[in-house]
Amino acid sequence: MISSDERLKNLIAKFVLKYNYWGYLFSRIRRKPVYNLPSIMGVGPEPDGTVTLSYQPDLVDKTDDANLTYVLEHEGMHLLNKHCARLLRIVANDFGTFKLMGKMKLWNIAADCCVNLQARLPDTITIAGKPWPLEFPIKYKLEDGKLSEAYYLELLKRKNKHDKDNKGKGDGRKSFGVAPMSTGKGGMDDHSGWSNIKGVSDLSSLSRKIDSHLQDIIKESVKTFNKDRGRMPSYIESLIQGALMPPKVPYYQIIRKLVRGSKMTKFKRSFTRINRKRTYVFAFGEEENMPAISPFPGKTRDFSFKIVVLIDTSGSQGPDDIKEALSGIKNIIDTDRHTQTTVLEIDTVIHKEYKVKKVRDIDPKIVGRGGTELGAGLKRAREISCDVCLGFTDGYTENINRIPRKHLPKKLIWVIGAKSGTSENINKTGFVVKVPDM
Repeated sequence: MISSDERLKNLIAKFVLKYNYWGYLFSRIRRKPVYNLPSIMGVGPEPDGTVTLSYQPDLVDKTDDANLTYVLEHEGMHLLNKHCARLLRIVANDFGTFKLMGKMKLWNIAADCCVNLQARLPDTITIAGKPWPLEFPIKYKLEDGKLSEAYYLELLKRKNKHDKDNKGKGDGRKSFGVAPMSTGKGGMDDHSGWSNIKGVSDLSSLSRKIDSHLQDIIKESVKTFNKDRGRMPSYIESLIQGALMPPKVPYYQIIRKLVRGSKMTKFKRSFTRINRKRTYVFAFGEEENMPAISPFPGKTRDFSFKIVVLIDTSGSQGPDDIKEALSGIKNIIDTDRHTQTTVLEIDTVIHKEYKVKKVRDIDPKIVGRGGTELGAGLKRAREISCDVCLGFTDGYTENINRIPRKHLPKKLIWVIGAKSGTSENINKTGFVVKVPDM
């Protein structure tokens, strides 16, 4: 009897002989049998940033080629959509297991609704002789043709409202309809490994590695496929074009790391700690005690932190640039509510200065729209004694590089548009993060 691995290998080879794109793609994906897998198949990441197709041998053996083809196409659509990497970016900062699992279940539904609709799969397929209904947007009263994130956010909104309305009344998942897609053997595919990566502390970094890995695989598979003159279905071709586009810079993650790094290097004097370099001066007898306050204080971390958000409101800044700056403020508040955030709006002079503690404190009415001179704003940020100044600008300003460093904030992070902005006048004063389509 042929093994399940040989069977999958032969099926993929048949795809190649028939000029089916999935054969070219899956011939480049590692396959791994997992006997305790709760479903027939699942693509998932490895700690090194590669991707593996896991399968349950018993279920594969009991499923015919036609339905295995549906399953492989379903998994292939997950790869082209990069659903695993996208989930990792969503949950990168969630540390609570319960919260993480809840978000994963919703993403599983959203991702499956997306790929089943894109691939035009049947409503039900047969796995190991048992019918298995697939997930579609109509089942959850969602619109067709939306992105997975749109489905996910809508389901999350419904879940939060349901939890609030039914607090203390039990689980209630059946009435909401967010039960996990598969609770035992016989399911369509397995997503449990999408964010459960042991030994990986930085999920954001892993998501970028997976993006790069999948991009290389897709590029090579398309190159070989086109060489053999295969016929590419239009819905696959559009997904491939999107998958091969340069990834957007995850600049908020970069900013978060820079701010976190600055926090970790900030110390203050502590009289409850002894300076270890001077411990030799303490000579106590048997009846003498350590003084309550050290005459030679040591250091402890200072977790107080001040951020200034400098918004260039000159006429050269477009509406989207201003919205990006306002989104930046919201991101800072959502990430760390204990940080003291001050907003400065400036073109040639400072038009507005205000502190932000909650999202409702953000003032969307922008003042300015004149020329561009940011020196006064940087001087004010220095006076506030901020730890980090986050500047949103297109870079068309006076030469900030000529301003003496002692007149600038401790640390500067500039956010500019990759296409519309220039870093020529600011690149020697701090970090420059370029944002596509800013």
